Amino acid sequence: MTDKYMAQATLSAVLAQVIREKPESKIISEIISRFPTLNDLLDATEEELRSIYGIGTVKAQQIISALDLARTICTKMSRPSVVQSAIDVFNYLKVEMQYLPKEYFVVVGLSSKMRIMFTEVTAIGSLDAAIIHPREVFRPVLKRNADAVNAVIFLHNHPSGDCTPSREDIEITKRLRQVGEILQIRVIDHIIVGFETYCSLAEQGYL
Repeated sequence: MTDKYMAQATLSAVLAQVIREKPESKIISEIISRFPTLNDLLDATEEELRSIYGIGTVKAQQIISALDLARTICTKMSRPSVVQSAIDVFNYLKVEMQYLPKEYFVVVGLSSKMRIMFTEVTAIGSLDAAIIHPREVFRPVLKRNADAVNAVIFLHNHPSGDCTPSREDIEITKRLRQVGEILQIRVIDHIIVGFETYCSLAEQGYL
């Protein structure tokens, strides 16, 4: 049994419980056919679900609500008390970021004890690139008590799921580090979020 088959079998079983259908029913089979992965299903709209024969407004909303609840539970379980490495920050935000259809650029503010003080989206781009302006990226820190924010970590997602950094990603990272030095704000890392994976540009030697 392949991993893909096991994942689809699990997804079928969960969906069947949510809408009270048998896992082998035609409705469940049609859902899995149209949305073969959890990633695909998380992107589904209520209208798309209602277009499947046998799914009305109530069942569509049940599925959407279940997916929203799953995101919330996974997010709370993955929250670290203290950031010790890039994987901690990835786990902190991956549920929200790895399924986004566009690039989102996020700044994470850290205290002197490396606790996360805030997260804020500072740019939303196209499928290919986010438009990053240093003044907007550092604004969340400057508008708060900058003395309390000891450092920042930047993240952005690659909607393709591939977290390999582009040349632009590397150039932006270097520029943000330089701006941070001028503002006396430590830039600890720039993390690219892929699907169930990440790339730390600090670990790659670009910071």
